Parts: sequence; structure tokens; C-alpha cells
Amino acid sequence: MNARSGLDAIADGAEKTMKSPRICLYGNFGAGNLGNEATLQAIIEQILRRCPDAQLVCFCTNPEDVRARHDIAALPAQAVDPAAARGFGAGARQGGLTRLLRIAFRRIPRELVHWINCLREVRRADMLVVAGTGIVCDYLTGPAGYPYQIFKLSTLAALCRVKLAFLSVGVGPIHHPLSRWLIKRSLALAYHRSYRDETSKQYVEDIGFNVRRDLVCPDVVFGLLNGVLASGGVPGQRPVIGLGIKDYGSAQPEASRKYLDAMADFVAWLQERGYAVRLLIGDIEYDSSVIEAFVGVLKSRNISAAPPLLFAEPALTVEELLRQVSETEAVISARYHNLVMALIQNKPVIALSDHAKLNSVVTDFGLASYLLPLGSLNSRVLIDRFEQLENDAERLKPQLKAKLEQYRQALDALFATLLVEPGATARIAMAPARPRPSTPAT
Repeated sequence: MNARSGLDAIADGAEKTMKSPRICLYGNFGAGNLGNEATLQAIIEQILRRCPDAQLVCFCTNPEDVRARHDIAALPAQAVDPAAARGFGAGARQGGLTRLLRIAFRRIPRELVHWINCLREVRRADMLVVAGTGIVCDYLTGPAGYPYQIFKLSTLAALCRVKLAFLSVGVGPIHHPLSRWLIKRSLALAYHRSYRDETSKQYVEDIGFNVRRDLVCPDVVFGLLNGVLASGGVPGQRPVIGLGIKDYGSAQPEASRKYLDAMADFVAWLQERGYAVRLLIGDIEYDSSVIEAFVGVLKSRNISAAPPLLFAEPALTVEELLRQVSETEAVISARYHNLVMALIQNKPVIALSDHAKLNSVVTDFGLASYLLPLGSLNSRVLIDRFEQLENDAERLKPQLKAKLEQYRQALDALFATLLVEPGATARIAMAPARPRPSTPAT
């Protein structure tokens, strides 16, 4: 090797060592769920704290929305959009030949092109992060949905020797045997696996995966930087209670009616007690319609459905939802991330639970007394529990603040480990975390 070629090799090695790290993210982003968007925002913030020049690329449900909200590169996580996929199902009902032709001449070519496009991005990355957002499941999608998408990206990461991390994910339900196989194979390829609660870790163990070296870490939304959070209500106005209204599902119309009636009783009681009510959403697509229906229930019962007693304007961004939550004294919700966004602002909560993830987070914050089953919600019980919360609120706030700080320290350690373990690029390893902004007064 001559001197010039040796110098070129050194220069090439130095350029590779000092290049900006490239990190791919995967999750159900861009679909209108503000909890998922808060997850992505928190991960972006945590990465950029440690490596401001990182290049981020997101595999997601709606790339256009992700690019607009988060100002990062984004690509579709699926070869066929959900509407087109439903079209394939309709073709199957028309006859076996139609189905085979659609698969052979449309689905398979699109899948091959998508594998190639994903490969092109993944091979340039230093890391692929599978983030929360409820995707480690096959609920409503079957094996061909999230399990297959996770398997596709995890396999490409392994082929390209790209570090794969499952970051503080929730897990389940996973019904189909093929889904379990795809997810277990994907998990086995990861160098880092962490779950947002013990229930998720136990679920993975129960389907036959060895979790001995896996971690349990808080939901990454607890790591949102304090600087994006507003604080306090509006002096001189009625105290505001945040009420998360969740789409109960059109398949259960009677249960939905009873749920909305119970919540209407509660709103009427709050207004009589001198409170205003702020209706909160978690998912723009699903919750907007149920809030409209709920406002209709209030009007039909002559309960005030307008300011200053009721506020129902939608939140379309994470920042808007955080601001709305910041103006409340407490939050009562069946939406998981409504509760999380309240807790990160030191607001006491009552969880109306239909999922283990709600049980886990409120219990861990010492709020098990404020956990009510959504399926048997009763307005009298809810009112009694709220009166208890009124009496306990000031006593609870130091407890909530201490637990929140514990969560944030755990997330700082998680991201530090994730970004500096052997094999990460030197630029990631050398980048210290920027200090957090000071916590706003509450």
C-alpha cells in the first residue's frame, strides 16, 4: 500500500467514525393518536439532547403527518396502506382466482419494492429503535399487520448489522400463533429490550420468550423535556377538571350509552360544585366523534355544554393537549396518555381503566385508590372517589413529584445506556446529555 492510499484509508475511517449518527425509528406514528406523537417527540428530544446532529428517519403509519409534526424524514412502515389492504380482503370474497391474482400481481411486487426501500434506509443506519405505541401485538391487524412489519424491519437490521432496540414497549394482546412467532423472532434479534411495565414483560415471558436480561422502564413520554410544558390554571376563573372521553367502541352501544350517561352525571355534579370541565382527547380520529356525541348528551339533559362551564375545543398537537392539561386541577380519564400527561405536570388523576397499562402506571404512582373499572363505571362511585381526591390532592402532590423524578432519572439512564453501549458510533458515545430545563412551578 502506498502512502497516498494509506492516507486515504485513514481519512475514510475518520470520516466514518465522525459522521453524524443515523437512527431509524419505528412506531404507529402519524395516525392521530396524540399519545403516540408524544412518544415520538420524547424520543427525538432525548436523542438530540445527547447528539444534536443525529439524522433521524421514521418508519411510520403516515409519513406526511410525521414530517409536518416533527420535522424529520419519514417513510411508510407498510407496503400497502390500510385502505388498500381492506380492498384485498374484498377481492378474496369475490373468489379464489381473484385473490391469487391480486396477491401475485399487486401485493407481492409492492412488498418486494417495500423491502428494497426499507433495506436502503436501514443499511445506512447505526440503530433501529422500535418505540412504544402499542404495536407489539396483533390486535385488529392479525399477523400481517404489526407483527409482520416488526419482523421485516428487525430482519433487515440484523442483515445489515444495525443495532436493534425495543424501547419501553407495551405488549399484547398477541392472539395468532404466527404473530407470536414473528414477534419472538424479532425480539431475539435485539441487543436491547425494555418494557414499560411488568405486565408487558410477563406477557412476553408467557408466550415463551426468555426475558432474563430484559428491563422494565417507564413510558418514554415521562421523559418529555420540562420546557415544553405550561404550568398552572388561570387565576380568578373557576377551577378546571380535565375529563378524558374515550371511544368505547360501536360494537357495544349499550355499554357506550351507560358510560356517557355516567360521565354526564359527573359533569353536572362538578358544575354544581363550582368547577368547569375541560374535555380531553387522546386520539384525534376516534375521540373527536365521541366527544361530539357526549356534548349532544349534555345538551339533551340541559347540562351546560359551553364556556365558562365546559370547554371542548379539540387539541390537534401534543403541545395543545399539554397546555389543556396544564390548566386543570386534576384529570379523570380512560385514556392512558391523558393520565401520563397529567402526571408529568404533577396533577392528581383518577384512572377509568379497561387495560393493564392504566392499572400499572397509577398503582406505581401510589394512586391505586383512584383506579376504577371502566366497564362498570358508576357516577356515584366516581363522585365519591373524586371527593376523596379533593381531600388528598395536596398530600399527594409531593408523592407524585418524587415518583416523576424517579421515572425521569430511570429514563435518563435508559437513553444513556442505549446511546453509548459498545458498538454505537463514536459521535453518539462522546455526546453528553444537555441539562434538563428547570422544572416549572406548580
